[in-house]
Amino acid sequence: MDTKSAGMESESRRTPAYNARYIGVAVIAALVIIAAALGERQFARGTTERIGFALAQSMATAIVVVMPLRALRHLDELQRRIQLEALALAFVGTGILCSTYGFLEKAMLSRLDLTFAIWPAMVLLWVVGVLIACRRYR
Repeated sequence: MDTKSAGMESESRRTPAYNARYIGVAVIAALVIIAAALGERQFARGTTERIGFALAQSMATAIVVVMPLRALRHLDELQRRIQLEALALAFVGTGILCSTYGFLEKAMLSRLDLTFAIWPAMVLLWVVGVLIACRRYR
């Protein structure tokens, strides 16, 4: 391995937005949100168990939101551009998904509660955006 690629490897290890651990935490948080949303359905509203599931979802959401913000402060210009493109993809993609769902719900006249999937969709779209932008700027 040459010196240039060794420097790039150590840089990517220092930057939380680009290592497998960071992306893994985001995916795990998304899975926690989905599992809690599905698990809470067996309990009546207002029960201690249902409140516990709601708090678990809130903590996972907070982690997903705060981690990228903290990481952005330590990125160079290229890395910030990659994150901007990934966040833009997640923002636009989530907006399209939510709008499409709303229009289809209105047209079909049946209500299926998929609100638990909004944040996981954003996280997954952000991961896709990071992978696409990283590949573009290789």
